Amino acid sequence: MAHVQQTQSFYSLTLEAPSAPIAAVTCNAIPGLKSQDQQIFEARGQRLYLHRITENEDRTEVKVSTVLEQNVFGVIRGVTAFRIPGTATDQLVVASDSGRMAMFNYDADHNTLKQVHLETFGKSGIRRTVPGQYLVSDPRGRCLLLASTEKNKVVYMVNRQPDSSVRISSPHEANQWASLCFGVCALDTGWEHPVFAALEVDYAEADADSSGAEYERREKHLVYYTVDLGLNHVVKSWSDIVDYSANKVFAVPGGQDGPSGVVVCAEGRIYYCHDKSAPLSIPIPRRSGPTEDPQRTRIIVSGCLHLSKARHEFFFLLQTEDGDVFKLTLDIEEDAQGRKTSPPSGMNLKYYETFPVGKALLLIRKGYIFVAAEHGDSKLYHVNDLAEDLEFEPWNNFSSDSVSADPADPYTPTYFTPRGLVFTSLAVSRPSLHPLMKTKVENLTGEDAPQIYALQGTGNRSLFKTIRHGLEVSEIVSSPLGNIPFDNLWSLKHRASDEFHAYLLLSSTYGDKTIVLSIGDEVETMEESPFMTNRATVSAQTMGDATLVQVHARGVLSILESGALNEWPAPAHRTIVAASANKRQLLLGLSSSELAFFYMSEDGVLQQLEEMPEMSGKITAVGVAATPRGQKQAKFGVVGCDDCTIRVLSIDTDTPLEAKSVQALSDVPTSIEVVQMRDPQANTTIDYVHIGLASGLYLRATIDEVTGELGEVRTKFLGARPIRLFPVQVQSEQAVLACSSRSWLGYNHPQTSLYTLTPLVADQLEAARPFVSEHLRGMCAVQGQNLLIFSVEGVEGRLSSKAVPLQYTPRAMSRNPWYPLWYVVESEGNTLSRATKRQLIAAAKTKAEGQNGMKVETGEKNGVKTEAEDDAEAEELERHLGLSRAPGHWASCIQVIDPLATAAVSTIELTENEAALCTTVVAFESKEWEVYLAVGTGQHLKPGEPVTGDAPKGFVHIYRLSEEGRRMELTPFPTPIYALHPFVGRLAIGVGNELFIYDLGIKSLLRKTRGTVVPNLLTNITSQGHRLVCADVSESLTYVVYKPAPINRLLPFADDTVNRWTTALALLDYETCAAADKFGNLFVLRCPPQASSEADAPGLLPATAAAASSSSTSNRAGYLGGTAHRLDLRAHLATPDIATSLTRASLQPGGGDSLIVSSLHGTLSLLVPLPSRSDAEFFSQLESLLRLENPGVAGREHLGFRSAYVPVKGVVDGDLCEWFMGLKYDAKAKVAGELERESREVGRKISEARGRVAF
Repeated sequence: MAHVQQTQSFYSLTLEAPSAPIAAVTCNAIPGLKSQDQQIFEARGQRLYLHRITENEDRTEVKVSTVLEQNVFGVIRGVTAFRIPGTATDQLVVASDSGRMAMFNYDADHNTLKQVHLETFGKSGIRRTVPGQYLVSDPRGRCLLLASTEKNKVVYMVNRQPDSSVRISSPHEANQWASLCFGVCALDTGWEHPVFAALEVDYAEADADSSGAEYERREKHLVYYTVDLGLNHVVKSWSDIVDYSANKVFAVPGGQDGPSGVVVCAEGRIYYCHDKSAPLSIPIPRRSGPTEDPQRTRIIVSGCLHLSKARHEFFFLLQTEDGDVFKLTLDIEEDAQGRKTSPPSGMNLKYYETFPVGKALLLIRKGYIFVAAEHGDSKLYHVNDLAEDLEFEPWNNFSSDSVSADPADPYTPTYFTPRGLVFTSLAVSRPSLHPLMKTKVENLTGEDAPQIYALQGTGNRSLFKTIRHGLEVSEIVSSPLGNIPFDNLWSLKHRASDEFHAYLLLSSTYGDKTIVLSIGDEVETMEESPFMTNRATVSAQTMGDATLVQVHARGVLSILESGALNEWPAPAHRTIVAASANKRQLLLGLSSSELAFFYMSEDGVLQQLEEMPEMSGKITAVGVAATPRGQKQAKFGVVGCDDCTIRVLSIDTDTPLEAKSVQALSDVPTSIEVVQMRDPQANTTIDYVHIGLASGLYLRATIDEVTGELGEVRTKFLGARPIRLFPVQVQSEQAVLACSSRSWLGYNHPQTSLYTLTPLVADQLEAARPFVSEHLRGMCAVQGQNLLIFSVEGVEGRLSSKAVPLQYTPRAMSRNPWYPLWYVVESEGNTLSRATKRQLIAAAKTKAEGQNGMKVETGEKNGVKTEAEDDAEAEELERHLGLSRAPGHWASCIQVIDPLATAAVSTIELTENEAALCTTVVAFESKEWEVYLAVGTGQHLKPGEPVTGDAPKGFVHIYRLSEEGRRMELTPFPTPIYALHPFVGRLAIGVGNELFIYDLGIKSLLRKTRGTVVPNLLTNITSQGHRLVCADVSESLTYVVYKPAPINRLLPFADDTVNRWTTALALLDYETCAAADKFGNLFVLRCPPQASSEADAPGLLPATAAAASSSSTSNRAGYLGGTAHRLDLRAHLATPDIATSLTRASLQPGGGDSLIVSSLHGTLSLLVPLPSRSDAEFFSQLESLLRLENPGVAGREHLGFRSAYVPVKGVVDGDLCEWFMGLKYDAKAKVAGELERESREVGRKISEARGRVAF
C-alpha cells in the first residue's frame, strides 16, 4: 500500500526583502573612515541595513551602496546611533519586539554586526506598555532612553571601561502612571546632566470620569526628565502645557552651539519651548493656488537638524505631510564670546523644497539629503544651496513676529507658492516596491518565465510595474553587422600586460569568415590585419607576453610580437572542433576525437605535445583553467564528449593529458569554462567548472586541487536552447555569462558572497566577452544582427522593472483574457477630481481676467511654450507636488494599461463622487461568452468618520471591451462594493454580508440568487466549479456551494474557528485555500472530507427526510453561530508584513507551482510545498538546530517570532535555513554533524530548495 502524506509541509522563502523604512539614522560605524563619510543605518521590517554614499573624484557619479544587510528575525521598532566619549566608532542600538535593547558594533572584518550588549527590559511582542516604541540617545553619548506608548520609560547609562569595553547600567525607570506618550527627544545640554523631553497626556482623571467632561478638558504636556549621573536616577524636572495637537518634538542645540530647548510641532503651528526662556510660535505655511483648500492645516511628519560646530550655527529642515520642506531658523543674539547661546527672540521659516514624504529625513555631511520615503523610492538629493539668500523668493519667507505663543490664541494663516526643485538636485533614486497594493503573475511576453505585474504607490506617484527576475543592462553602443549572422567573438589585448583591449574578432560559422575590429577611440574594421579572415575562428587568445593566437578549423595561427607568423596545420582529414587556452597552454579537440596539447615556450612560440590521446566520443567542448597568479601553468583542463561525459585531464607539462576523473552527464555538453572564482567559505580563489548542456541545463562544480575530482555539483535549468558559456568580469570580479533562450550572469553576490545566477533583461545574446577601452568598460556581445557594447550597473538586486505612471492610488486590476492589457481601477480619498480642478482653475482664470481687464493667455507662439507644453509642465509639476486635497471629495478613474508598450492607452474618469474599489473581467454565458469589464464602486465614502448627510452607496459598472470601452450598465446597491468575481458564466458580487449572483440583461444586471454568507462584510471571493470561498473583513473564510436551478441557492457549509481580518485569498486546490490577515499571518485551510462530499452531493433532500437524517448540508443547522462544519488549519506562519495578494503560479521554467505572496511593505515571498516527507523532516530538523545556533541578534526567539499570534504549523522558515550558508566553518560542521551529513551537502540542498522554484 502506498504511503500517503497526511499533512502538507511548506518551505517559506523571501524573494525580495521589504523596502519600506521603519527608521533611519546617520552614523559613523565603519572603522577607519573620516567623520565626513557618514553612513546610513536603516531598518526595514525584520532587517537591518548599513548604507554608504560613495563618489568618484569629481563627484559627478554618486552611488548609495549597501555595506551590510542582516536579518534579525524580529520586528524592529526603532534604531539610533551614538558615540560614547573616548571610542572611535558609533554604537548602533536597536529596539525590537524582543523586549530587549540590543547594542552593536560593526565588524568590518566579517561584515556583520557584533553584539555588545543585550539588555532585557520587558515582555516580548509589541505592547503599548512595553518600552521600545520610542528610542533616543543623548547627543554626548552618555545614556539612552526607551519609551512605550503608555506609562513606561527606561534609561540606560553607558560609559567606556579602561579596557575599551562598553559598560551599561541597569535600567532606570521613569514611569508615569496613566499617561500616553506621543513623542520623545534628547535635549542637547552640553556636558550638564542629560535631559529627555516627552509629549505626554495624563488620562487618569478622564478615565475616572464617566460623564466625559474631564476628557474634553484633557491637556498635553511637554515633560523634561533629567538623568542625574551622580545619583544614578531619573527625575521629572519640568512640565508645561503645549498644543494638544503636538505630534513631533526636536531638540535644539545647546552648550556652546545654541540655547538648548525643543521645537514642538503641532497641527498648523511650530513652537519653541524651554524651561529657561519664553515660548515662541510660528504658523506652518499653507499652499496657495486655485485648487488648494485655504483652511486645511498641515502637520510636521519628519525633520532633521544641521549643526555647524565650527561656526556655531544651526537650522532645521521640517517636512509636512504634503512633502513640503521648510527651513526653520531661530533669531539668537550673540554673547561676549560670539556664541549664539542666548534665549531666542524669534523664529523664521523659508520654503525650501518639496520631497517625497519621508519616514526619516537625513542631512549628510557630504552635502546630501537622504529621504527614506514613506511611499515609493527613497531619494538622495545633492544640496546645491542652503537657501541663505532671503531675497530669493521673498514671498516664501515667514516670521514669528506678532504671533502669539498661546495655542488658544488665533493666528493669521500664511501661504506659500510650491514649485519644483531649486536648491537641490536628485542624485540617486533607490528602487523600492512599497506600498505593494496588488500583484498578478502572468506571462504576456512569451518568455520562458512569467512576469509579476504589480500595483504600487499612493496618489499620483502610483505606478503599474512589470517586474522581472533579472539585471538591468545599460546599452552603450549597438551597431549593425550586416546580413551574415555572427555567432562568436573575442576581445584581445595586444600585450598581456596592457590595460585595454586592442582587437575584437567576430566569427561566423555560417559564412565561414572572421571580421577583425580595432579598439581605440572608436571601434573600427581593420582592412589589413594579421589574422586569418577567410575562415571562422574557433578560439582566440593573447598568450605569453604578446603572442596573438587564432584557432580555426584548419589550424592554429600564431602572431608574434615581431609580426612574424607561425602556422600549425591540422592533421590530414581532421579539423579542429573545439579549443580553449590560457596565457601558457592551449588545448584542441579534433574531429577525430583526438586531443592536441600546446604549451608556450619562453620565446613566445607554441610547442606541441607529440602524444594525441583519443577520447571515448566526439569532442564537443573543451575548457582550460586560467593561469594562476605567480605560476606558469594551470593544472587541469576539462573535455566534454558526445557520449554525455566530461573528463578532467592534467595539462601540467610533467604529467600532460593524464586522466584524473570522469563525470557522466544527462546530456551532451556544449560548452565548458574553467574559471577561478572566490570561495566565500575559505576566502580564497578556486577553480570552478561551468558546464552547459544541449538540454539547457547548467552545471557548476569544483575541481579538487590534488586529485582533480569534481565535487559540489549544482544544477539549474536556464532555457530551452543549448547553453554557451563565456568568462566575463563584473565589478572587477570574475563571472560567467551563460547564453541560452535567455542570458544569465553567474557571479558572487557583493553582500552575501554566495554564487548567484541572474538573467539579464535584454534580448537574446549569441556570445559575449569582456570589453575594456580607454572610454568604455563593460561587455561586448553579438545580439542578433548587431554588435552590442553594454554594462551591468549593479548586481546587488535581482529584480528589474518597467513602470507606467497612474493617476491615483490603485485598488485592483484585472487582465483581458485575449490581449496583453490590464484594467486598473484607481481612487483617492479627500482629493479633488480632475473635472473639479478644471472648474476651479477656469474660475480663477476668469477672476484674474476680470481683475486685470485683459485675457490671460495660456500659450504663445513664435518659439514660446504652447498650451500643450504648458499642460505637460503643469502635469509634471503636479506629479512632483502631489494631488490637491479636499475633505469629502473622491477622485477616481479606470485605466487600460499596455505593459508591452509601457503606456496607459485609455482612461475613463468617474464622476458623482464615486470611488472605484474592485474590478474583474467576466464572460457572460447569456451573451455567448462575450467578455465584459465589471467595476465595483462606492459613493460618498467617509472612511473612519460617522455617516452624516448622504449615506454611502455602491454601484456596479459594466463596460463592453471595445476600443471605446463605453459603459453599458450601472446597477445601484445599498452599500459599497468591495468584491467581484466571475462565476460559471455570471457575476458574483459581495454586497455587505450578502453574496449575489447576477447575469447581464439588455438594460441592467439581472439578479439570479442571493444569500447571507459572512457575518460582517464580504471583501474577497474566489471559486472553482460551483464552490465559492468568501472572505469576511474580520471573521476569516467561509466555504459556500451554489446549487443551480431548480434549487438556485447559495449555501455556506464550512468556516474557520478563528476570527481573522482577511486581506488576501487564493485557492490551492478544490479543497484547500490559502489566505492572509492584516496582522501578517499566512495560513492554509482545508475543507473536511465529509463537508466537501455533502456539499457536492446533487440536489436537496425533502424537509421531512432532512429532519430524520440531517445528512444534507443544506438542512444541517449551524454550529455555535457558524456553519455546520469547521475548516482544518493545515499551515500557519507569522510574518512582519501584511499580505495584499496571493497567487498560485510557477516562477521558473520547468519549476513547480508555489504560493507567491506580495505584501504591503514591498515584500515578495513564497510558500513552497515540500515534495517529500524526507525533505520535510530534513528542513524541520535543520531549522531546529539553527534556532539554537542563532538565538536572534536582537534578542527575539525565532519560534516566538514566527508564532506571534498562532503557533507556527507546517511551515519551515527558509530564511533561517539559508542563514546556514553564512555560518563559520566550525558552526557549519557542527550543524551538519547533527544532521549526519556533510556541510557541503546541506548547503547544496538549501540552494536546490530555492533554485527549484525561485531565484
